[in-house]
Amino acid sequence: MQVQHPHAPFNAAVRAGSAGSKLMGIIEDIGPEAVYFAEVDGKRPAILIVEMEDASQIPSLRNPSF
Repeated sequence: MQVQHPHAPFNAAVRAGSAGSKLMGIIEDIGPEAVYFAEVDGKRPAILIVEMEDASQIPSLRNPSF
């Protein structure tokens, strides 16, 4: 799963010191096997490796956000 955060709200969270705790909360809620942070086309996505039994689980994984 690839998640992209809008620059302005994410940068504001970084400046406020809350980005780390928000990211950790999302990661704890989803429980991925691995998490990677990258630069793709000028954006900073987080790539989460998750195991699903069925594709119907995708919407529940997408709900946590900034």
